[in-house]
Amino acid sequence: MKDTRAAIVESAFRLFIERGYEGASMADLVAVTGLSKGAVYHHFRDKDALHDAAIEHFFLRFFGADKVAAPAENEGLDAVLGDLCAGYVRLMDAVSAVVPDRTAYYRFVFSILPKVKDQIRGQIVDARARIAAAAAFDRERRAFAESLDPVAIADHCLALIEGTALLCVVEGREGIASALEQSVASYLRLLRL
Repeated sequence: MKDTRAAIVESAFRLFIERGYEGASMADLVAVTGLSKGAVYHHFRDKDALHDAAIEHFFLRFFGADKVAAPAENEGLDAVLGDLCAGYVRLMDAVSAVVPDRTAYYRFVFSILPKVKDQIRGQIVDARARIAAAAAFDRERRAFAESLDPVAIADHCLALIEGTALLCVVEGREGIASALEQSVASYLRLLRL
């Protein structure tokens, strides 16, 4: 059973997706929850606090400092990319459980970008470092050519993960997890030729 706060956040998220931040008044947000004004204000002081809670719940919690692990000395690309893909799938599943339209994730990301741009940049830097460290580890083990740049590989992998998921959503394909798995496996095979 969901607690009241979580139910409010989910209801607000749906409305923010549907109308955007500017198009959703606090009165609308209270109405969509089905709760009293006092119940909503007990948990959130204003619309901005509720919006921040939705951002945290449906985006940042999947990319917090504890979610993109620091580069490990002996972690290969297969493990790192598998972990990052699994996190992406968990994020998409959480959004889809509340808003069946999977394009909602992308609308939400672009709507919150001004608020979270620095956090996103930080997570990209962390993910790039982790992937590059794994690529360097694999290169040292001669898993692929020495001439391949680990940072370039990291950028390819980040684009591959985001791009594969976006294509699945745009094309209406189910199975983002299997699409990511196939794309990553294909890319790794290319690196190892």
